[in-house]
Amino acid sequence: MKTTLFPNWTLDETDNTGAISEYFHNEKMPFTEETMINCLKIKRNKYEIYWAVLALRMIGTQKAIQYLKEVTTYKNLDVQGASVLTIAHLAEGSENEFLASLLLNQDFKAKWYAVVAFNHKPDGKAVPYAAEYGIKTIKNSKNKPEAGSLIVEYLARFAPENEQAKKIFARINKDFENLSSQEKDVFTTNFPHIFNGLI
Repeated sequence: MKTTLFPNWTLDETDNTGAISEYFHNEKMPFTEETMINCLKIKRNKYEIYWAVLALRMIGTQKAIQYLKEVTTYKNLDVQGASVLTIAHLAEGSENEFLASLLLNQDFKAKWYAVVAFNHKPDGKAVPYAAEYGIKTIKNSKNKPEAGSLIVEYLARFAPENEQAKKIFARINKDFENLSSQEKDVFTTNFPHIFNGLI
């Protein structure tokens, strides 16, 4: 993931404990991409969907993406979050517009995960959605969603001249002192032309 707020984040899924593969072994189901896709199609229960999503991060290909998209609004936060991270891992940036569009989808609640997902291999495709979500939810440095700072960093990198982004930056600059020390450092070091810590 290319963000300075979370420089060591990774979407790699490893089954160090064997829990993922053990679940499917216990269910007498082959540990294959086809099996996992079938689990997403059938939607038997939230646990099986969740384990299948995690398994696809390990053994899936781009073939699985369309089925993962279908569970992004499944009524379980773990499934929603895991599905967008798995899409990001498999798509390598090609689904950033879809991932960002989830910010404006009322059925999708795992907003932070969507922002992390389109920051995995970031490009400018998420800008319209990130800016629209940001202008609605980032009121100032203290009153912002969990993903607010990642959105600000993303917009500063890919859309510094976007009109909505400029309004968001002005809100952040207005009470810059309320940011965490890490946020202040990241914003002023990487984007001094936008954030100078001055009102």
